[in-house]
Amino acid sequence: MDRQNYQKVSGVQDQIDLIRDKDIFLFDLDGTVIDSSKDIAVAVNYTLEKLGKDPLEESEIIKHVGYGGRRLMEGVLKKDDHLLIDRAVSIFREYYFKNPAEYTVLYPYVEDLFIELKRKDKKIGIVTNKYEDISRRIIEKLGVDRYLDILLGGDSVERKKPDPYPVLYAVEKLGSKPEKSVMIGDSEADIQAGRSAGLTTVFVTYGFGKEEKVIVHNPDFVIGDISQLLDLFSG
Repeated sequence: MDRQNYQKVSGVQDQIDLIRDKDIFLFDLDGTVIDSSKDIAVAVNYTLEKLGKDPLEESEIIKHVGYGGRRLMEGVLKKDDHLLIDRAVSIFREYYFKNPAEYTVLYPYVEDLFIELKRKDKKIGIVTNKYEDISRRIIEKLGVDRYLDILLGGDSVERKKPDPYPVLYAVEKLGSKPEKSVMIGDSEADIQAGRSAGLTTVFVTYGFGKEEKVIVHNPDFVIGDISQLLDLFSG
């Protein structure tokens, strides 16, 4: 796709105002707020070992991140065996819950952006397909739980992204409307969910998602660094 067919955050005033005027800022977790690639890979390879399978490279594992634990196991095992997948999910979830953030870090400028958004009286939420209990443990360990007004995991409500339901649920719970809200994420699921819900969407290219697969869903903005959003509020 021609890059001129989608926008980047820039100095154009109407683009700046489109973001600044929003009340609600919803973020994906993995690949957007946190770099969790190594912890996920370790948990997956632990699971594979317990199942008598060979380990995978981190880069191969991360291809399957973004749609929840079950889809992750289906992707790495490449099997349509419900009993095997059930066992894999159980092993993975137990291990990952106990070891959620040994290597996981916030991406640069994320906490700075959260601080600035709160200074501007904005509400912040995380809408992820990751299990809610694991997500909370990670956010608490990294010390940014205090900035959040809501956190929804893939098991918090009945439907996951790319369905718009969790996004709309978060917006409603935070007392706003889709047109006053932003969805920020690195994957197709994030942009699809945000657009279907009627939110302004921001695709971050530094995460796990493949740019060529995400931009076909026409995000409103594309940024290579979260500091580009920070600049809109601190400038």
